[in-house]
Amino acid sequence: MCGAALSIAGPLCIAGGTLHPIVAGKSHSAEALTSPGAPTAQILLGIGTILLILGLPGMYAWMRPRLGTAGFVGLICYLLANIVTAAGHLTVELFVAYPFASDADTAHLIAGNDNMIGTTAFALFNIVGAIVLLVGLGLMGASMLRNNTVPRWIAVLTLVAGLGFFVPIPATQGLTGFLYEAPRGIVVAAIGVLMLRQPGGLRRWSEDAGR
Repeated sequence: MCGAALSIAGPLCIAGGTLHPIVAGKSHSAEALTSPGAPTAQILLGIGTILLILGLPGMYAWMRPRLGTAGFVGLICYLLANIVTAAGHLTVELFVAYPFASDADTAHLIAGNDNMIGTTAFALFNIVGAIVLLVGLGLMGASMLRNNTVPRWIAVLTLVAGLGFFVPIPATQGLTGFLYEAPRGIVVAAIGVLMLRQPGGLRRWSEDAGR
């Protein structure tokens, strides 16, 4: 069940990120929140994030014999970042910001700084959560690579999955969200498929490759 959840979560998050509207370089302005693609994109991201949260504990149980302490810490960081920040951000965006932006009487309440809520606390909520998420991905990727936990390409993609956040390109509809979500989505889906194919437990990929 966790493998199925992850294999579905990946494509949903990629689709949601790609469809997420961006207007004038902003993805959380009142204009962006009411553009074509919303709220479908947020719904896809929300469902994908829920499935990811449900699947990650099973992923740890599946790969625990070959993950290591750093990988465990990384997975905990990644899980917490998704539970607290990703889910929290999407909840605000879908159930607060979108209805407010859609109503002419409340649209002015959406912050003009692309942060939906114009408070320092909410900005820190997003920034700290993103940092924890990136640290989690880095630790997981490094541990999976060091311990031959999964095929090497999955480990490498996990290790560099956060680089999309730092690509110096203007925010662009269809591209920016894809760069953010695709690497992580592919990793999650690939591991989910491996779990479905080998529900009895993890094998040592380095040994299997030589057979």
